[in-house]
Parts: sequence; C-alpha cells; structure tokens
Amino acid sequence: MPPKFIASKSDSGPIPDHLVSIEKRDDGAVVVRVHSDGPNEKRLPDAVFAFRCGDPQYAYWLKRLTAALATEQPAR
Repeated sequence: MPPKFIASKSDSGPIPDHLVSIEKRDDGAVVVRVHSDGPNEKRLPDAVFAFRCGDPQYAYWLKRLTAALATEQPAR
C-alpha cells in the first residue's frame, strides 16, 4: 500500500518573512535560512538551503531577497 501524504500548514503559502533570512554570497548563490519556531526546549535546528542560478527555486528566492532589500533602503 502506498504511503499517505497529509498536507501540513507549511503547504499553505510562502514562509513568513520573520522566519526567513536570505543573503546572496559572493559566488552568486542565494542562501536561505528558515528559523525554527516553537518553545526553546522543543525547537529544531534552523534549516539552511543554498540555491544557484539554474536551480528551480533560485529566481523565487532572489526575488524575495531583492524585495526585502528594496524595503530596507531609505527613501531619497
């Protein structure tokens, strides 16, 4: 019998900004750190992913990084 998959609340949309840190390295890779959420004693380690140009999710994370940097820039 094939395994059954249950949708979780993580399937409901993008990861909230307060749980994500995104940076672009000198080699062009986009590094995404998803901060663990929950009580300290039950908190899992952060999840860290690196995406390079050509990876399916690279453009998505680069766009989120660009948008975050644009909102941090002071208006002139």
